[in-house]
Amino acid sequence: MRGYRTAGILLALSVSICSLTGCGEKKKEADFSGIASVCELATLKCYYHNVAKAETEASGLFKWLGTGYKKIWTEYSGIVELGIDVNRVSVSKPDSRGVVKIAIPDAEILNVDLDEASMGEPLTDTGFFTKITKEEETAALAEAQKNMEETARSNSALLAQAKERAKNVIEGYVKNVGEQLGEKYTVEWTEAPAGASESAGAEDKGL
Repeated sequence: MRGYRTAGILLALSVSICSLTGCGEKKKEADFSGIASVCELATLKCYYHNVAKAETEASGLFKWLGTGYKKIWTEYSGIVELGIDVNRVSVSKPDSRGVVKIAIPDAEILNVDLDEASMGEPLTDTGFFTKITKEEETAALAEAQKNMEETARSNSALLAQAKERAKNVIEGYVKNVGEQLGEKYTVEWTEAPAGASESAGAEDKGL
């Protein structure tokens, strides 16, 4: 009888200790599902102000009168957004040392937003019996947008800055997730493979 009572007391103590120490409680896993929003916050916005020009030489029978000659100048402002493609970012689960491996691509042009209201009335110069058409004004607008994108794309220093900004923001996010779990995470960077699929990236991110 005493043996049964002793076994019962030991069992009760065991249950009490488990309750006090969180016995059987599942450890929370790191959730990096907010990585897409974080990458969006890291986007670098660059403001541009420039002049777009379009020119057509005189031609035809009355070329000597300047017929057909036209030139248009248009000032414009706009914003070019640079950042990383979130679909090519993959984040691993923390390893036993708290290291989170993140594959990240180079920065690229994400969006070009030309402020049409900033263009105002274009300046023009035309030859005899020649006028600027609405289509040509629209073409000048498209050329201005193209110039903005090409200028930003050729600026390697700016693209490098956009990538570094993204890395800093992402690293801060990962460390904050760790702090919320009482863990200390460090980030190990790798280059995202070219042509990584969207589905693969989403799977690694736990989305």
